Order: sequence, then structure tokens, then C-alpha cells
Amino acid sequence: MQDINGKVAFISGGAGGIGSAMAKQLLDAGARVALADLDLDRARAVAAELGSVDRIVAVKLDVTDPSSWAQARDAAQAALGPCDILCSNAGVSFTGTLDEIKPEAWRWVYEVNLFASLHAVQTFLPGMKARGSEGHVLFVSSITALHPFATQGVYSSSKAALLNFAKVLKLELESSTIGVSIMCPGIVATQIRANAIQARPDALRESGGVSSSLSTQMGMAPEHVGRAAIAGIRDNQFYIFPHTDYRPFISADYDAMLSAMQTPADPDYHEPQQLLNPLPR
Repeated sequence: MQDINGKVAFISGGAGGIGSAMAKQLLDAGARVALADLDLDRARAVAAELGSVDRIVAVKLDVTDPSSWAQARDAAQAALGPCDILCSNAGVSFTGTLDEIKPEAWRWVYEVNLFASLHAVQTFLPGMKARGSEGHVLFVSSITALHPFATQGVYSSSKAALLNFAKVLKLELESSTIGVSIMCPGIVATQIRANAIQARPDALRESGGVSSSLSTQMGMAPEHVGRAAIAGIRDNQFYIFPHTDYRPFISADYDAMLSAMQTPADPDYHEPQQLLNPLPR
């Protein structure tokens, strides 16, 4: 999507951090932007800060609720027109070892980090397909999808699931006019931990799950990540990696997998050819 001017973008988790950084880049490129967030007051404040009042709107969105997605879509479309660029960005974290974190916390993190993207796709994609115009879907995953951290198992595994979700969508849209990107940033200077605590269900309010070992304030500034995201959309780039320090570790991990994939258990068996298609690049 080389020309973003005049396009309509919908950003979940749009009230701060990566979401508002992407919004600024899109506005600068001439797009109209809907900032969708659970905290509508904060989304409105961010929209006011970004300016371009005739090209930006704030809408309320609970990403875990499919009906909220439909309401947010309708409100955004009434104000700006139908969506061309869908950015599924909302995310939460929960820290603890795999045997410590309660199943309720696992379900909540997966609802926000994975199922919200399913709701996004099922809410917006039918209309994008029907219009047949150029469009794009961007998912915000994490470098932990490929390089997980200890005590971040629920977050890392949810983001890994999102990565494969995006790969499948890319394959399914291969012959369409809709591009797909998955952005996997490292640490970004956002308020994801504070926001995650604020957004927690009541049952998880006192459940811990907050890490102080890595301050997000030491992370990359969101504006750089937002710039990388929009550049990836322009270039129809599937993988977007704002941080490159993890390259040797991810390379070593894939080298280990390929090294282990040497001798088949049954030398006479071969997988059906239709399953051996290249994955998105």
C-alpha cells in the first residue's frame, strides 16, 4: 500500500504507546484514523493532542467483546468511512512461572492478545473483502513470540499464537488486494504493565503478575516503532522487526531446528506436496 493518503485506519489499543505512535504516522501520511480503546477519555485526549480533528475520531472498544468490536466499527465508519487499514494492537502482560499463573489469568491474556485479533478480523475483513479495494491488516505481536523470556510464558505463548494466526491469514489472502503484516517489537517504552493492571478483570486485581525486573521506560521510543509499522504497511512487508539485537539468538534457534531435521523417521514417506507451500515472507 504505497499510497496511504485518504485511507481509513482503525487502531485498537490506540490511546497510547505504539497505538498512538502509529496513529501519528498515519495522520502524517494523510490517512483518517479511528483510535479505539477501553479508556475512551484517554483516547479522546490522545486524539486532541494529535490534532487533525476532521481526520481522527476516538471510539470505545472492549477488545474481548465481539459486540463491542461491531459497535466500534460502526461508530468509526459513520465518522470516517469504511476501514482500509486494520491495526490490531491491544495487548496485556502477566508475569509468573508457568505453574504459578492461574488459569483465569491465562484466559484473560489470551482473550486480549489472541482472540481480540480474531474478533478484529471477523468484524472488519468481510467488508474489506467485499469492497475489493487495497487494504492492509497489521498485528502487533512481540519478539517473545520467537525468543521467549522466563516468567513471561503466558505473554510469550499468546504472541506466538498470534504470529501463526497472522501467517495463516496471509496465506488465505494471498490472491486478494489485502496485505498482512506482523510486527514483533522488543521492549518499547510504553505503559503496558500499568494498562494491564487497570484493564484486569476484578478477579485478577490482586493476583500479582507484575514484573519490575525490566522497566519499559528503558525501551525503544514508541515513535520509532510506529514509523517502522507504517513503513511495513507501505512495503507490504509481512515481518516487521523494529529491534535487531535479537537476530543472532533467533538465527541460532532456527539453526538448531534445521540441524535436528536431518534424518526422517521413515525414509520412504513424504508429506503431500500441497502441504509443502512456502510460508509468508
